Amino acid sequence: MQLNFRDGGVLKGVYTLIISLKEPTTLKIGKLGTFTFPSGTYTYTGSAMGIGALSLENRINRHLRRRKKLKWHIDYFLNSKHTQIESIIYAETDRKSECIVTKQIEKLGMVHVPVEKFGASDCKKGCHAHLHHFKCNSSQAQEIITKIYSKVGLKPKLFNKHFL
Repeated sequence: MQLNFRDGGVLKGVYTLIISLKEPTTLKIGKLGTFTFPSGTYTYTGSAMGIGALSLENRINRHLRRRKKLKWHIDYFLNSKHTQIESIIYAETDRKSECIVTKQIEKLGMVHVPVEKFGASDCKKGCHAHLHHFKCNSSQAQEIITKIYSKVGLKPKLFNKHFL
């Protein structure tokens, strides 16, 4: 599956994947180690601030591909046969906003960090992780994340599973 933003690979911005994990799953996450993830709804927030392969369009399309070299923490998580991306919220921006969004997610009482530093091993802003497990379903998480984007001054756009 590929999404086409019709930008020629130049968009920069932030994105959040809304992911369902169908059953409890034990996964090796690169150098972080092996962890058991409970079933449910997860979000992963990242940014894409480059052009070409590092553009927003190409970063999101990489996450959608099942066959790829496992490089980032999220690659190992998405590689499981039990995960499915339900929707993607994104916003075009020239400022690196993944930590701004992540900090707002971490303030919610309905989330927890399943693995410290997941997706944030090089984070300088003090994020616990960029992967969060939600105590709600994927459509509720999608609504919450969309509100967070608006709250921090981003203009959220959505791809849901009807487009994926």
